[in-house]
Amino acid sequence: MTTFKNGNGLAAGHLIGKYKLSRKLGEGGSGEIWKARDQIEGIWVALKLPLVRLDGTVDEASIRKEIRLVASLRHPSILPIKNADVIGGRIVLATELSVGTLADRHKPMMPHRILMIMNQVLEALAYAHSQRVVHCDVTPGNIFLFPDGRTALGDFGISRYQRGRIVTMDEFGTPGYVAPEQAYGKPTFASDCFGAGLILYEYITGFLPQWPFEWPLRGAERLKDRTNWSFMRVVRKALELSPRKRYSNADEMLKAILAAAPELIAGNGAGRPRRKAISDWRRVRREAFRDKYERVLNPEFGCVTCGEPISEIMSGCPWCGECGNRFEHASAFPDYCPDCHKGVLPEWRYCPWCYGPGFATHADRRRQDRRYKSKCSQCSGKLIPFMKFCPWCRRKVKRAWRVHPFPERCPRCRWSVDTSFWANCPWCLSKF
Repeated sequence: MTTFKNGNGLAAGHLIGKYKLSRKLGEGGSGEIWKARDQIEGIWVALKLPLVRLDGTVDEASIRKEIRLVASLRHPSILPIKNADVIGGRIVLATELSVGTLADRHKPMMPHRILMIMNQVLEALAYAHSQRVVHCDVTPGNIFLFPDGRTALGDFGISRYQRGRIVTMDEFGTPGYVAPEQAYGKPTFASDCFGAGLILYEYITGFLPQWPFEWPLRGAERLKDRTNWSFMRVVRKALELSPRKRYSNADEMLKAILAAAPELIAGNGAGRPRRKAISDWRRVRREAFRDKYERVLNPEFGCVTCGEPISEIMSGCPWCGECGNRFEHASAFPDYCPDCHKGVLPEWRYCPWCYGPGFATHADRRRQDRRYKSKCSQCSGKLIPFMKFCPWCRRKVKRAWRVHPFPERCPRCRWSVDTSFWANCPWCLSKF
């Protein structure tokens, strides 16, 4: 039987039952989180293990309580439990492995992106509230992001059932995101709305509001510029000091957001609302992305893993990181490279997307193509944006591609990206 060493004694490669530890992802109030490989199912999971106290004892009460609570909550935006077991006398909790949490993402975000995330969080909270459960720890670190654009709320370790009067709590949540009444051990459904309001404000303005939460808060002008007056009233109500002045539950707050900011959710910015249904937010996001980047990227393909729009010139899917997409049977170019399976023109001598072998050209002259926007610094051959190599002389393109209308540059490769849509850089595959 697998056993734990004193103080946990965990390290990469350690085998716990059927799980082989890969690396430590973090540590919460009730346990350590590890990336682990299920040796039987052959999948990656997030493994939660109880922390060992300084005296060598283990308090598994929080994890046991979380397991029983989450097992009773069935909602697509609540992080489900894949497996819970006792191994070596220690309880082990396995959940689906995300690509990270909201806390890992840069801020401020584009308003429509954080709204897409928080709308799912509020849907999860609305369901939990309908089951008389208060989460008590709505923070960026407990909001898990997945490749297909799905968001899930996790870590119900300090949640409380509301049966009339709430019992006094032993744990008070994460500092900076706790409602005033919760700090005194009296959380309500409105306490979760307060946490959600703080996150919305922080990720739209870049500033986390602080006590005493008096308006105008730092960044209020940025909130006004990036949203609209109706949405500002929603956030301000969510951040009222008195829980009686806030939204009574997450369902009420979600309805207020949908009524106040449909154009923000659609990625339109403040102004006249778009006449489109906002219930299918993935479709709205997909259409917004194609409208903005169709001429630059020609994103007419769907990723084999997440289904989101991608271009064959990308090194991998920027939505989920998938690198196994192939384009030889659907390329926008007449030929394709046998190494990377991406399209090429007949006159090119080399593949501009990978450092593959040279080609026997099928054209006597270089055709005119509207996609050419730059020139090689060595041979003056024409280049299409985001080429890695010159198709005429094979020289590596050293200058970082900066292309309109992309608003940002990847911190690693410095090429143009848009983190309001993407979780990964499509050129160097680094995560944002």
